[in-house]
Amino acid sequence: MDSKPKHIFNVTLQEQAAVGTPGVLDQLHLPPALITFLQKNQRKIWQIVIVAAVAVTVVSLYSSWREHTLNKAAAAYDQAVEIAAAPQKRAALQKVADDYGSTPSALWSRITLAHLDQQEGKTKEAIAKLTVLEAEVSAKNALKPLLLINIGGLHEQDKQFDKAEAAYQQLKGFKGFEPMALDSLGRVYEATGSKDKAVQMYQQYMGLTELGKEKKEGAPVHSFPERELVQASLNRLLK
Repeated sequence: MDSKPKHIFNVTLQEQAAVGTPGVLDQLHLPPALITFLQKNQRKIWQIVIVAAVAVTVVSLYSSWREHTLNKAAAAYDQAVEIAAAPQKRAALQKVADDYGSTPSALWSRITLAHLDQQEGKTKEAIAKLTVLEAEVSAKNALKPLLLINIGGLHEQDKQFDKAEAAYQQLKGFKGFEPMALDSLGRVYEATGSKDKAVQMYQQYMGLTELGKEKKEGAPVHSFPERELVQASLNRLLK
């Protein structure tokens, strides 16, 4: 029987764990300098490995939770929009917005609530909701120009032409939406009696939407009826 005391045996194991197993490192054919470095810094290396493993686990768990939340939010939104009665629909949409605030479903719930206001003739309430949303959405979000179009149109409807102009001026900065912005600005200037500005906007629209030019620049091609309407407005103003 081995007469070596147990406590000495345990210390030997701990020492081997601390410095690594030379045979294993040697078998990897690593440079001697690297083997020495690994042996001296084994504790720090293991700490880094553990931190990295924990980070990967946390990210994985968050991704699973996020996907689960997105699915629940989408299902809740789908159920809400299917509700026929307006009061119950509003309550369901508001609940989605409150419960899933960081999801696309919450954003669409808030947009739908603004559209319900619009359908019910509550223009100011709709504008207020959409204006808050537009301020929150980044310029890179595809919803940004769509919100600006909606806001500008509601301001026009409410005879707030200065605010409509501000929305359409901002819309001009989005690729592919400049023709729509120019047409809308021309309409606003025409409504406010700014004939020269209206003519300028309509002329810019006509030049931007020349046949073949939009295809070359990657913008959506406007139909001939739209150009004909703008040309009719331009002819009227130039008489």
